[in-house]
Amino acid sequence: MKYLRFVILFLGFIGVMIYLTATGSEEYEEKNKVLKNGIIFEGVVTDIKISNNHGFGILTVNVLSSTVKNFSKKIDRGIFPYQIKGNQAEIYLPIFIQRQIGDSVKLVSDKQIIYYKGKKSKDEGEVYIITESIDIDFVEKHTMFK
Repeated sequence: MKYLRFVILFLGFIGVMIYLTATGSEEYEEKNKVLKNGIIFEGVVTDIKISNNHGFGILTVNVLSSTVKNFSKKIDRGIFPYQIKGNQAEIYLPIFIQRQIGDSVKLVSDKQIIYYKGKKSKDEGEVYIITESIDIDFVEKHTMFK
């Protein structure tokens, strides 16, 4: 009887966690639907700025090819993970692996993927709508597109 109370509390906790995870996943997927916009661009990293918030940063890219000439769109409670103006672009994302100036990148918005090819690594990462206020503030303060 003594342990029954703990088992019930534990099962309740697990239930709440499952509910919160499912709800958060639906909201995440809904926000990122706007990324299915046909934008693909490739280029070379020319600058890297990293914040103090879990490695979030800005990759400045010299665009070599793109499906659009300009892209700078606003949305409610968030920002797109990239901006393009002519042959310059910025990509906003956590930078966990050592990136270097001169690395090649290819961003495919519909798939929410960024491909990296550099001297130290060849891999891929995820792009998503930026919703953390500290990250949005960092972008607004450090963007070259003011």
